[in-house]
Amino acid sequence: MNSTARRRTIILLTVLAASIITVAVPLSAQDDPILSSPTDEPVKVTSFLDVVIQGYGWIGPIITVLSIIVVGLIIEHFWTIRWAKMVNESETRATRELIELRKFKECVERVAGSRTMFGDVLTIGLRHGRHGFDAMQEAVEERAGAWRSRLFRRVEYLNIIGNIAPLLGLLGTVAGMIEAFKKMQETQGAYGPEELAGGISIALVSTLMGLIVAILALGCFGVCRNRVDSMTVAAHASVIDVLEYFRPAPTPAMGGMGAPGGADARESSAAPHRA
Repeated sequence: MNSTARRRTIILLTVLAASIITVAVPLSAQDDPILSSPTDEPVKVTSFLDVVIQGYGWIGPIITVLSIIVVGLIIEHFWTIRWAKMVNESETRATRELIELRKFKECVERVAGSRTMFGDVLTIGLRHGRHGFDAMQEAVEERAGAWRSRLFRRVEYLNIIGNIAPLLGLLGTVAGMIEAFKKMQETQGAYGPEELAGGISIALVSTLMGLIVAILALGCFGVCRNRVDSMTVAAHASVIDVLEYFRPAPTPAMGGMGAPGGADARESSAAPHRA
């Protein structure tokens, strides 16, 4: 699992780097400022970077702040949500060994001090052991659901920004086009098609910025959501697997009273019962 997570992280970082390079190359590229016109007069061509700077406008800082938030959320996600902090193979193995050796007190102390999802959820389940196996299962389900909801809420911010960014870009574009047509009206026809086309191109910069942020945010939202889902499911499954050690022994068909529930009911067995 850890190797798979590392491969996915490398792939995502590669995609992010490629996206940054793809956007940075056109911005840094400068067109030839001198072209020959039919009258052999030098004409200055506006570069793409100049258009972006002119079209930055009042909506540009807002979209820039959103892009910074997106990058921060992505870094925070990959730094805090990892396999080692969700379900640790060595911790799971050690917990099973302690239970099989019937060192229940040491097992509870060990998982209680753990900061992983596996340790936290299992601790809640073990604390409800005095109420029976069904109570332990219910407590584990509730705690795992709380973990899953909390992690999904943190990832959901990427989805929110991914949906808002294009709308902000469209808002800036509409405002820019209104301004361009307003200037055309004020000049009473002296505002030529070239000036109108330039004004519209500047207005479209906001849409471009919004789409770039939206693509980055929504793409990473899908990756982060899948990581949260896979890790929480794996941690929950590991807890359920360990919890099976405490499932009550089946009631015999004959012989009067059945065996009491819990792990103590299997003291006569060579090894704990596993479902």
